Amino acid sequence: MSVPTRLRPFAQRPKTFCFEIDRCAMQDTLPTWTERAALVYGARKAGTTLLLNLLDGSDALMAFPSEVKLKSLHRVPAGTHSRDTYLARSRVAEVDARRLSQDRYKALWAAVDPTAIAGKLCNLLRLDAWHVQQAAARAPLTPQLWCAKEVGGDTDAILDLWWRCFPDAPILFILRNPLMVTRAVLQDRRRKDRRLGIADIVRETADPMRVVAAQSRHLGDPRLLAIAYEDMVTDTPATMGRIAAFFGIPFDEILLRPTLFGEPIVVRTSSRSTTEVFQSSDDWRDGLTGRERFWVRVTAMLLGFLPRYSVDYAGLRRRLSQIDQR
Repeated sequence: MSVPTRLRPFAQRPKTFCFEIDRCAMQDTLPTWTERAALVYGARKAGTTLLLNLLDGSDALMAFPSEVKLKSLHRVPAGTHSRDTYLARSRVAEVDARRLSQDRYKALWAAVDPTAIAGKLCNLLRLDAWHVQQAAARAPLTPQLWCAKEVGGDTDAILDLWWRCFPDAPILFILRNPLMVTRAVLQDRRRKDRRLGIADIVRETADPMRVVAAQSRHLGDPRLLAIAYEDMVTDTPATMGRIAAFFGIPFDEILLRPTLFGEPIVVRTSSRSTTEVFQSSDDWRDGLTGRERFWVRVTAMLLGFLPRYSVDYAGLRRRLSQIDQR
């Protein structure tokens, strides 16, 4: 019985392009799927990891396993990007996946001539996607597109950078109640035995408010689809069906289970030991201390008067429903 190409180790895959690693580093020899790049974007702890892990199972899409650090890359002056500065910001080396060969990934980058890609951030992003695919034992052989994720940072600058590299690329917003995001961050810090000061609590309350407010200003852009985290966990099939249609890829039941390079996993940012999508508490106060609840409430109330942070999340959910019905 033949083994599907997706399930073959990379060493056994047919060579469909480029027999020499150094030649593959050149833009004109990269596979065309690297030119079509989608982006998942949201606040930290808004569900971006879960969403990317749900997309991972598709044969039509290569899910990039970590953030691409656009919030840092956009600050580098144009034309000064290099292989080494790009890799210094990369998070791929931190990915602990049985089906990703870190040695292979590093070897592919080591074979790249730094002078050939100096100052070319868009080529560096495409190379990174191709290197991950080649270093993975389980990855789509000929995907239609690849998808990365970014969290937080300057929303407008991140979108501008992505669309400059990949004009009209589809971008997927995931929105979540900012107070629930703050709750998730504070609980995560407690699990790691990190006590946050008042300034930290204020910052972790302000940041998701700022990101969601910025996302709301982009709703209606035809290049962009916005979904709510709450919809994703309560009606996963309908949400993933919409996303598949937006990306132009077939819908399959594998999109309902989080995977990493095709292997079922516990979502890395989840607080539970499960490989299923689950719904957390609806009350942002659950699990927080009295001190944390006080400072989160006060911060959210005061920042709500500033346009940069003002978010009516219930109203935003209604706007999403209206957009979906058009």
